[in-house]
Amino acid sequence: MITEEYLVARVGDLYFGIYCRDVKNVYSQQLKLAKLHYQTSIFRGITHINGQLMQIVDLRKRVGMCAREEPEQLTLISFQTDMSNLFAVIVDQILGLKRLPQNKIMHHPGHINNSLNNINLLFPMVALLDDGQMIHLLDSTYLAKTEPVKEEAGDLELF
Repeated sequence: MITEEYLVARVGDLYFGIYCRDVKNVYSQQLKLAKLHYQTSIFRGITHINGQLMQIVDLRKRVGMCAREEPEQLTLISFQTDMSNLFAVIVDQILGLKRLPQNKIMHHPGHINNSLNNINLLFPMVALLDDGQMIHLLDSTYLAKTEPVKEEAGDLELF
């Protein structure tokens, strides 16, 4: 049976997994954040960690949860979503690594099929475990993309 390894974390009651190859680093430390005027409300700001400038995404706000009291120490998971963008998400707790069998991973069943802020694209797949737990699998390329995805009108030209 083919399995893939995911870093599993929690934000509120939402358990989610991130494909291990997508994770750049995990941090748990006190940070000074600088808010930029053009950043939307899902961003807490930017910070400098280990010589790298990162945009910090509040995953609670990104998925529509209420904010929680500011902890002294932030727990972050960082991603390199393309050649120039380095993001980190704030999570409540990192639960550890979990091997998920491919036969337990499927397209999201639809009860969270919500196109608001592209939540359906942020969590396109889920893993349904034998104990009934559902782990939402995060697609890091949609962390900052909250604008609706528009389909282009017209026909495709084939060359």
